[in-house]
Amino acid sequence: MKIAFTSCMNFKPGPDGYQHVWNRIAQEQPDYLFLLGDQIYMDFFPNLGEPSKWDTAKFADVMQGKYEAQWSVPNFKALRDALRQRQDNGGGVYGTWDDHDFAWNNAHGSDVKPPVKQASRNLFTRYMQIAQLNNPAHLDPATDGIYYSIPLMHQQQRIGRAIFLDTRWYSTNPGDASPLLGQKQLDYLKQELAAEQGYIVICAGTPIRATGNGWMRYRDDYAKFRAIIQNRNVIFLTGDIHENAFLPPAGETKMFEIVSSGAFVTKYYLTGERENFGILEYTPASTDIKLFDRHGLELHNVIDNTTFMHREIR
Repeated sequence: MKIAFTSCMNFKPGPDGYQHVWNRIAQEQPDYLFLLGDQIYMDFFPNLGEPSKWDTAKFADVMQGKYEAQWSVPNFKALRDALRQRQDNGGGVYGTWDDHDFAWNNAHGSDVKPPVKQASRNLFTRYMQIAQLNNPAHLDPATDGIYYSIPLMHQQQRIGRAIFLDTRWYSTNPGDASPLLGQKQLDYLKQELAAEQGYIVICAGTPIRATGNGWMRYRDDYAKFRAIIQNRNVIFLTGDIHENAFLPPAGETKMFEIVSSGAFVTKYYLTGERENFGILEYTPASTDIKLFDRHGLELHNVIDNTTFMHREIR
């Protein structure tokens, strides 16, 4: 089983109309493509926060235009179409959102008016084709964000599941007792893990430890999350920071945090496009993690699936 994962796509095609990161991902021949937030950018420096001033109609119109532009990039479309043909047979395209494709820079659910949140939800669901999954039947479209799970397949055998979490819809400004995931979503995560004894991948748009703006600012929710996953081997995939990162387990958890961010976006204006993506390749014995930047292979680690220890490949 091979999962390609990445995040952060600020639409601007190359001179030939392509974003070459998708060709590079296609060459890896993944079974799955996980898009982990900021699939579009509703705002970007120096206009951060501008969509917060718009009415719902303008917000929805601009957001749809941004999706249409990114979704029409020819080689991105070709990769999506090829993997979606495998959606019911051990593969497919899945994802979650982060601030820039949820609403605007650093937006929390409590910052966004309900009609705007609903417009954002509707468009994300449409373009990511979340509505085609049976799994989100537990969600109320009128009041809930988007979190769900999918089975993971290796050589036509089910080996576990990937769980996609929503770190935006239920969140408020950071604080010890402030919600990030919210109790209903935490209960869902607990239920999903209790029902799965196999391989676990958890995905979210917001990193945990890889940024100072991550989960640790929400003390109570983060503590509840750690309690839920405490005795499980977990691979956590995320994005947001326009960099790649590999963080081994820390504290009492057995969770690797792996970041690939910057599929098609600038980190700083002088450095140009990032072309960052990751490849997770599972075999029964090990999990091979490769993180790529525009120059090629940047980081390579192998996790032993039995001991859950890792070694870096130099």
